[in-house]
Amino acid sequence: MSSPTAQVDENLITKIKANRLDQIIQILEISFIFMVCYSIITLVDAAFLELNLYQPLGDYLGDAGVGNLNGGHFEEIVRVTLIFNLLLFSVSLVFGLWMRRARDGWSFSQLGYTLKTPNYSFSALVRRGLLLGLIVTFVWYTLVTLVQYALNGDITEAIFLHHSFNYDGALLTSHQLSAEYYFGFIEMGFIWPLSAGFFFFAYVHNSLKARFPFGIANLLATTFYVAYLAFFFMIDKRGKFEHLIPAIQTPMFWAMLLSFAVVLYISFSAFAETGSVVLPFLLNFVFNVGLTLFKSLNSLIFISLPESTYIWMIIPYLLVLTIIVFWFFVKPEDFSTLRKGAGHIREIFTKKSREEVSLRATIGIFGLFFTLSFIVPGFIEYIVSQRIVNPDVFSSELISLVYALTYVVIVGLAIIVLTYEPTEVFDVLLVKMPDGIPIAQRLKLFQSDEVLISGFFTAISSVSKELDEDEKADLRSIKRGEREIILEDGVFTRIIALVDRDQTRIRQRMQDILRKFEAANAKALANWIGNIDAIPESTQLVKEIGALSIRFDLPNQTRLIGVLTLLLTPLMISLIGFI
Repeated sequence: MSSPTAQVDENLITKIKANRLDQIIQILEISFIFMVCYSIITLVDAAFLELNLYQPLGDYLGDAGVGNLNGGHFEEIVRVTLIFNLLLFSVSLVFGLWMRRARDGWSFSQLGYTLKTPNYSFSALVRRGLLLGLIVTFVWYTLVTLVQYALNGDITEAIFLHHSFNYDGALLTSHQLSAEYYFGFIEMGFIWPLSAGFFFFAYVHNSLKARFPFGIANLLATTFYVAYLAFFFMIDKRGKFEHLIPAIQTPMFWAMLLSFAVVLYISFSAFAETGSVVLPFLLNFVFNVGLTLFKSLNSLIFISLPESTYIWMIIPYLLVLTIIVFWFFVKPEDFSTLRKGAGHIREIFTKKSREEVSLRATIGIFGLFFTLSFIVPGFIEYIVSQRIVNPDVFSSELISLVYALTYVVIVGLAIIVLTYEPTEVFDVLLVKMPDGIPIAQRLKLFQSDEVLISGFFTAISSVSKELDEDEKADLRSIKRGEREIILEDGVFTRIIALVDRDQTRIRQRMQDILRKFEAANAKALANWIGNIDAIPESTQLVKEIGALSIRFDLPNQTRLIGVLTLLLTPLMISLIGFI
């Protein structure tokens, strides 16, 4: 009997990807990285303030209104844009790259770390990146301006508030502008797209699409990125925990969130289509540098032509629109990202997508991510910031308890995430030893006949023994693409199984099942001559082994170390505040 068709293979893989535990662990993994980075930046910030290291930076470029596209201080660049993004960049390279390659078998090209793909040359990626950068700049400029115009009814004021370099109603000085140019061109043009390219696109999007339907993966990646931007760039103050509620009460906050969502959904669709970080990097570079140029030009117009500002400000806006329209008629294929992105949105509402992950479940998943990634470490930042501003508000004992609790959460998540090594059993074949005659089978991915499969492994096993001098060596496993074929021998029979990865625990489970089977059918197996119906329990055996699923590879030693760490270290941290 041959195995089912390739369609069954696809359905099985889809089922594995939709496993709810896999999906939750994936969110915990992403949240864990955010929590660690956010907690580190909170501690770094506290150290900078204690040692007064921000003051030299403030003396150089720390004028009011400098350091954020929405206003702030230069130290915000150091705290958030530089430190946090570099943390994300390095962690996504070390932790994310290892997890995606080790756990899901991704290659470097599949991760997106490539300057070209099989379907797109480098020049095609650059061309599309420039085009989409112009489109998202146009979309952002339009949405934000229209919402502000709807709020106050003045187009000039709308442009002045959001598309010029100003602070408290006054244009920035030349010294302040030099800092904004630095921020717009260097920080927002290079550092942010670089870190976002590696973390959000190559790591987050790839890990999500390995576990979720494509449309849901795009939606989640977008909302995660929007939440990150909102929390770190739209609430540009310390102690974000207490500023969150006032921020979300303003209509402009939601308008900018919507604008970010549209821009970023296009970015993730572009990455999904091309499979290279080149395109989203260029898109974000053009977007941020384009906004900087727009704001620079508008600032000059406000200074030199205050009487007719709205007329002159519309010219570069119309120029961008003209380029986009002209591009559409010359290279319409470059707009395929927009069409496919719309298709991904429609996919979210299909019956198949709802069966795998409902929109309700998606909202719950985002809530879990936001709580672990921002609310928990945000509370820590709030406690620390209040402690720095007013030492009498929170005692050292309370600070120690907060640190201890944070340690428990971070280490607990680390143990869950790092020991999660899911292994599924796809195909099972039970054969008689030593001749390799098939007794029972459960084949889904193998395309060959079970007699051919068992004969192949019997021959390979015989050759492997002949290569060993003392003839005691035995074939244990064979790599097949991203999966492994493992062999477990009993007294009378052998199990041949196709699995995700060769794990000790899954072999132990197989051996336990096989040992019980052989003990109950020892006489029948010893005298078996090929009659399949003679051992009816064999069907139950392959079914039981085929249902095996190992989720956490947690040896007893690791479990003991984890428990001791979770108990003793927080206790020691909390005692510091009481001594």
